[in-house]
Amino acid sequence: MKNSEYVDEFLIYEKKIKALSPNTLKAYSSDLDILSEFTLYRGIDFPSFSNEDAREFMRSLEKEGRAEKSRLRILTSCHTFFTYLEKNSEIDFNPFDSISLRSGGRRLPSVLTVEEVRELLSLPRNGFIEERDHILFLFLYNTGCRISEALSVDVSDIEWGERRIKILGKGNKERYVFLSKKALFEIKEEYLPQREAYLSEKGRTGEKALFIGERGGRLPFSTSHIIFDEYREKLGWQKDFTPHTLRHSFATHLMDKGADIRIVQEMLGHESISTTQIYTHVSRAKLKKVYMDTHPHGKGKKNDRNDDCSSS
Repeated sequence: MKNSEYVDEFLIYEKKIKALSPNTLKAYSSDLDILSEFTLYRGIDFPSFSNEDAREFMRSLEKEGRAEKSRLRILTSCHTFFTYLEKNSEIDFNPFDSISLRSGGRRLPSVLTVEEVRELLSLPRNGFIEERDHILFLFLYNTGCRISEALSVDVSDIEWGERRIKILGKGNKERYVFLSKKALFEIKEEYLPQREAYLSEKGRTGEKALFIGERGGRLPFSTSHIIFDEYREKLGWQKDFTPHTLRHSFATHLMDKGADIRIVQEMLGHESISTTQIYTHVSRAKLKKVYMDTHPHGKGKKNDRNDDCSSS
């Protein structure tokens, strides 16, 4: 996808879903035009835009003599744009997170607990559309795919005997993702028969896509984000819930169970292991919370002096 197409999709989303004013949309468009010129001159595409690229871009604005107020507005627009790309799994982190007036360093990704995943996947389903939503959630959590990768899968791509699918990821890099027996059973025995019946009703029996929209064609990228917003509200969750949340949860739960970081890197399709290392931070944060909540010396408990394990 070209950089201009990413910007166009972002502006459509902001207009149709967030219903932003024409003036705000015009400001976003103007600011992102400046960013696009920078990337065009240097031959950078947005999915590979790095922290250093973000810093160099901000330095270029200063060299051009732009006022601080103008630079801050452009920074805000760029951060919002890359947040959108991150939530839609086009990138694995926001390069503008490292350029912020906030303290505390880079934020950790939103991750579901195992209990929250169970809650999500145990929701009752009424009709094909809710069955499709369930399988989409199950697929993303099972495979760790980006949403764009999941939506590109055709039914014929599934290797049933091997319980795997060949995915074409970023930079046309191929990798295999795997499905559990439960996921494979639900897709084959429960979802696909309903899908075929639905496509027959819509007169779209030749459709190849695994995930289809209400009209019977391939599920649109923009619609997937709306689905996640609806379920977040339905479940009453306060945390972020996006397609990337399930990718983060997949990786974090693997790391929590002791999976080797190199294996997780391969499963996620990360070019660099430094990108995967964010999940070691998440796991450490979880370990710290467990310690603080349960250890006699943790802050989470008020301990009687007689319970002090250091005395003997």
